[in-house]
Amino acid sequence: MPDRTWLDELYQQYKRPLFLAAWNILRCSSLAEDAVHSAFVHLAELRKAPRDPKLYAFRAVRNAAIDSARTRARRREGPMAVDAAPEIFEAASGECELSIAVTAALNRLDETAREVVELHLRVGLTFREIASVLEEPLQTVASRYRRALDKLRQSLEVCRERS
Repeated sequence: MPDRTWLDELYQQYKRPLFLAAWNILRCSSLAEDAVHSAFVHLAELRKAPRDPKLYAFRAVRNAAIDSARTRARRREGPMAVDAAPEIFEAASGECELSIAVTAALNRLDETAREVVELHLRVGLTFREIASVLEEPLQTVASRYRRALDKLRQSLEVCRERS
């Protein structure tokens, strides 16, 4: 039986960031948990550890989340009730309003920009790691991030002016 210690360590170290990556795509906690589970079932079936287990796991979770979203669309299932961003539940009462405003601003970004921002800020991946997970050039990821931050800044300034 092959040694699976790497798999246990990977799960313990990255379960939360992997969940957030899946949640970013699916916007539903239960579906995000299913995507992580599905990815780890796939990882457990590998004969040996991938060259870079962390990036492989993020790619596997992302693919599982996208597959889940496509399956729901094909079945014409209505959208799941969108969960609030997981960080909102962890925020102190004074931070909650800001967290909700940031989440709303993030939700106004297009999917690709939001995914880059969330993978970098919430999950903690580097641009190089994000480029690998998304299978896109590093410069594309970096410029998408910069443009998204500009849009977020503008959106949050409008919110601040209204209050």
